[in-house]
Amino acid sequence: MSLADKLDTTQIESNLAQEMNSFMKNLDKPNILLAGPTGCGKSTLCNLVFGREICKVGCGTPVTRGINKITDPDIPVTVFDSEGYETGADFGDGGQDSSQNYYGIITGFLDSQHDAGHPVDVVWYCVSAPSERITDADFKVIRAFQDRKIPVALILTQIDVATEETCETLKRISISELGENFRENIFESSIDYLNIPVPAGIKELHEWTLRQLPESRKESFIISCNKNFDQKFEQCLNYTKIAVAAAATASVSPVPFSDAAIITPIQIGLISKILTVWNLNQLEKLAGCVALDTILPSIGKSIAGNLIKMLPGFGSFAGAVINAGVSSSITYGLGYALSKACKEIHRHVLDGSNIDLNEVFNSQFANAVFEYAKQYKKDNYGNK
Repeated sequence: MSLADKLDTTQIESNLAQEMNSFMKNLDKPNILLAGPTGCGKSTLCNLVFGREICKVGCGTPVTRGINKITDPDIPVTVFDSEGYETGADFGDGGQDSSQNYYGIITGFLDSQHDAGHPVDVVWYCVSAPSERITDADFKVIRAFQDRKIPVALILTQIDVATEETCETLKRISISELGENFRENIFESSIDYLNIPVPAGIKELHEWTLRQLPESRKESFIISCNKNFDQKFEQCLNYTKIAVAAAATASVSPVPFSDAAIITPIQIGLISKILTVWNLNQLEKLAGCVALDTILPSIGKSIAGNLIKMLPGFGSFAGAVINAGVSSSITYGLGYALSKACKEIHRHVLDGSNIDLNEVFNSQFANAVFEYAKQYKKDNYGNK
């Protein structure tokens, strides 16, 4: 019986679980503030952008009067949800207390977060399009963000129950008040997100937000969002490139004859990141199946089987070695094939359709790893 056939993944599963937990724990979380009048659809917008129910009724921990902090151990982002103010109370009328208090709550929160070393990275300011109004109170709060150099997006929400003329009027008023350059910061969203997979403006808001975030926090935002397939795949390719470079510079090593050693620490790290990006670390919660029990044996057997193909004499004599070319090539093949497989699984999970992991991680997966590895080795190492 070959090493590929008798692979015991118990230790590998333990190592991978530790690596995934460590990876999530050390991610730099972005801080996003939801702002705007009461009832303007802030929570709905948040759930739309992330493609999952982050903001739930009654969720969050109060951090100050009027602002709740929303966190989830499986989602590397921190959302601050403000309660808003009643739109009937504008700064220019006799009932200005509500909006004036809101302005004080927001500015006080921004300054306290900054002083504590946890500044707000991005603000999503929501205004209900069917309300047909954006007030001086809104503009004053938005300018407070601008004065503090905090990127702020204005989102016209609930556009599916507003006229196009109303939306255009609100945009025109906003640009007149905030300047022509602010045009690029205005987006739209629909309340009927269940029947509109990618509402107009949500994709653009996601991309805008990603551009505004500090480099160290972009990775977390990509992981937190569910429907950004292209960005997730690109992030996985970046992880793969880093792992390949590490494998290429690693010293020549003997062929492993223990189950736990068949997947190297470099590859364990790569696998953990790819699974996390595609939210497969939560697959048991999302789809009711245990991912690692199916995925790991297939990955381990694939690596062992491909070592046999790429190393003449592997398994037949002691002292065979895995050189940098073979190690980096198999790492590349693994990263690319796993990224594609996880993308397919993630798509099925979001669609609510059944997915048989055994069908995804079958002999075709092992063949894909080999073909990608073989091509990489040919392109980068020739016949070495």
